[in-house]
Amino acid sequence: MAAALIGGICAGCAGFQEPALQPVTAMTITRVVIPPVNHKSASFDTMTADQENHRLYISDDVDQGVDVMDISGAVAVYLTTVPMPDYPHGILYVPELHRVFVGTDLSQVAVIEADPASRALNSVVKVIHTGGEGAADQMDYDPVENRLFVTNPDDGFISSVDPTQGKVAARIMVPIASEQPVYDPVDRMLYVPDADNNSILLIDPRKNVLLHEYALPDLCVPHGFAIDPATNKGLIGCGDKDSLITMAWDFAAKRVFATFDFAGGGDQVVFDAKSQHFYFAASGYTPSELAVFNANPITYLTSVATSHHSAQVAYDETHQLIYTIDGRQLEAGLWQFADPVKGCKGHEAFLASQGAPRAQTPHCHPEQQS
Repeated sequence: MAAALIGGICAGCAGFQEPALQPVTAMTITRVVIPPVNHKSASFDTMTADQENHRLYISDDVDQGVDVMDISGAVAVYLTTVPMPDYPHGILYVPELHRVFVGTDLSQVAVIEADPASRALNSVVKVIHTGGEGAADQMDYDPVENRLFVTNPDDGFISSVDPTQGKVAARIMVPIASEQPVYDPVDRMLYVPDADNNSILLIDPRKNVLLHEYALPDLCVPHGFAIDPATNKGLIGCGDKDSLITMAWDFAAKRVFATFDFAGGGDQVVFDAKSQHFYFAASGYTPSELAVFNANPITYLTSVATSHHSAQVAYDETHQLIYTIDGRQLEAGLWQFADPVKGCKGHEAFLASQGAPRAQTPHCHPEQQS
């Protein structure tokens, strides 16, 4: 069930020599109903997409489960909710394992079967205890060593989980308030934002030790983090509500090399290799927005206005759609809209971000998107 919201595409709103891009692009937003939480106030954590099987998984505190959405069509459709042993937090689909991993309030990692051929599809097949007193939260996966790295932000450690054996292989001690971790396949290190100390932690996941802490040059309170492995560069989604910025991170040089003030105060960041875009749920910005960044070179492109509760983001490669949460009072549900600058990437996107006229940037016309 879906309904179109106000916010149509701006057509013919700029002259021939005017820039292709504007800071905020008006897009048609479609609201998708999630029946168990419809007409309730949203309390979602994160979301993750299975591109191959066209599924979207959303950790949902309201129904204490993971909402499963079918995204094989032009509009997402609710399928089911997988009950969790406690309130869910971070969530990650691992394509190599065909499973979804969910951190919970009880310091557990619940494992959902996501293989369409399995009789156990959309059920919890394993629960892994990380041994903390607080929640198991954000995570990333190392396919070489087959390790799942799970933050335990209240307890001050990261759990290195063997998902095949279903147990914690090691515990890595870190400061509290660890956020969205990133495994770098280039140097095979783990990078973790430390929100309290405004820094990025460098961890050797094979030795299970914290190697270094890199202070960020400006107040950021890093939350979201994502990498483009092809360039070995990434985007840091800053969470501070006063210092509204986003940072670009060089994993090789281990430093911030660019700062943008068109997005900030947000949470989840994802990268998509097909679109060559980073997507940042900048829900605390004014106005609250879903920001789109070019990947190479990293530069801000445009944003779509959302809600101050829209702190989550996922992307559908097949339909080139962005998903976030409808967080309005008593309107818990899913929002979807087209990437406003789909096809706008690489050097052309960089030119558009610098104000190049439309004649030079034919793929960077937001009002032509649908």
